[in-house]
Amino acid sequence: MTVFDQEGNKLVDEALEAKSDSEAKEKGQAILREKEYSHLPYRIVHRSGRLVEFLSHKAKKAKAEA
Repeated sequence: MTVFDQEGNKLVDEALEAKSDSEAKEKGQAILREKEYSHLPYRIVHRSGRLVEFLSHKAKKAKAEA
């Protein structure tokens, strides 16, 4: 799991131990809430490289403008 600030700097870069993608999403969301980073861009990637969940900079920017 990697979380970025709005300038693209890494705030969190750590591995999550999970038995499934849904468990990884739950654990990732818990970390985002705990650190109050839910509003920031992040990605959760399977060790194979497959994207599990993400929120991009552009997605947040588009929401802020709406």
